[in-house]
Amino acid sequence: MLLTKPEAADDAVCFLPATALVDAYRRRALSPVEVAERMLARIAAINPAIRAYYQVDEAGARDAARAAAARWAKGAPAGPLDGVPVSIKDHLQTKGLANPRGSFLNPLAPADFDAPVAARLRDSGAVILGKTTMPELSVIPVTTSVAFGATLNPWDVARSPGGSSGGAAAALAAGLCSLAVGTDGGGSIRLPAAFTGLFGLKPTLGRVPYWPGQTDRTVAGPIARTAADAGLMMNVIARPDGRDWMELPPDGTDYAAAAGAPVKGLRVAYSRDFGFAKVDAEVARAVERGVAQLKEAGCIVEEIGEVGFDAFEIYMIQAAMRLAAMRKSTDPAAMARFPRAVHSVLDFAERVNVADVQRMYDGRNRLGDMLLALFRRFDAIVSPASPIEAPPLGLFYPDGEFDSPAGRNLLAFACPFNLVHMPAVSAYCGSTRAGLPVGLQIAGPKFADARLIALGARISPAA
Repeated sequence: MLLTKPEAADDAVCFLPATALVDAYRRRALSPVEVAERMLARIAAINPAIRAYYQVDEAGARDAARAAAARWAKGAPAGPLDGVPVSIKDHLQTKGLANPRGSFLNPLAPADFDAPVAARLRDSGAVILGKTTMPELSVIPVTTSVAFGATLNPWDVARSPGGSSGGAAAALAAGLCSLAVGTDGGGSIRLPAAFTGLFGLKPTLGRVPYWPGQTDRTVAGPIARTAADAGLMMNVIARPDGRDWMELPPDGTDYAAAAGAPVKGLRVAYSRDFGFAKVDAEVARAVERGVAQLKEAGCIVEEIGEVGFDAFEIYMIQAAMRLAAMRKSTDPAAMARFPRAVHSVLDFAERVNVADVQRMYDGRNRLGDMLLALFRRFDAIVSPASPIEAPPLGLFYPDGEFDSPAGRNLLAFACPFNLVHMPAVSAYCGSTRAGLPVGLQIAGPKFADARLIALGARISPAA
């Protein structure tokens, strides 16, 4: 079953880029009300099959769409995303909607405030459709949970859209929103974007305010149909909020305009496998096509071998520290409901000690030094976003081990850049012979977010 194309003429608006929607509103060719109604109808028809949303706010979406239509009628939109239907990932609080963080352990009570991203989207007039799914406790690389079941990939419902922003990516790929907000602590935007044929940006840490629950690894960012759409959302969400002590000061960047910026002469390093990953041949073939497009755009591409080192273990130490005391504070009957995949992460978390934490910090410093040395020679590093195509359901859940060879390999290209706060994108660069999408990762030094959007805009799956 393929759900990534409109089945009827009325569904075509559900697959329009956000930039095209805004242009249509400006020309009075479309109304936010008709777009929201078509989107809600498609959600009602398709979401039960793929479980991308766990909560849809029909009344709130209709109210927001009517307000947006009135502003457009007056020629006074609230902001760049006025009337654009968006989804927001589970654990980003959105007033009036639940944020159970992927787990049956947490209540479905409505949040009483907006997190920074949700607040900025409302300020801009975006139509918030609902909240999208994430995996159990955000600790496995596919979007499956005891509470909500498995989220399915619209390209092939026998496969996962990945995680942890799998619901966000599945919703967008299936035409159930026009833009999606995800979060990325080790690949959680880029892997689902790669598995669903979308453009996903993990921003520089602090560029998009994130609160509550800040870590020095996880960021919020856009999942979009195009690089220009991602830039449009960044213009809205990369604004100061005041609640995130790690947020960066505004830098005046027009991220939407960055999609059209020239890339000729940029120095790009291309690594097939970072020196240690095992890349599927079909993925490698599609990535080569994407690299060829950067050359055609005028980039100076040099193939290199090693990029950093296998950072999986130090990534897992950093990611698992917050879970170390979980079993002691959770009812044993509730703990028994978690499958083996979750318990394997909790087992690891309980073994982490002070020496491991120091080893993690030392490893991050070493990784940062190695990547900065490369970025003194290159403007960006390109590679596969994922070494494999979208995984079949059941591969990592419920009985997987977090540190299996497949699990380690999956995060090879993604997790290093979270550890050192650097931005990276996944751009849809083609498909495997089975028709599954492949993502090209483009990473850069801190604050290079606009440059990555510009480079990602040169990648087309049609090549």
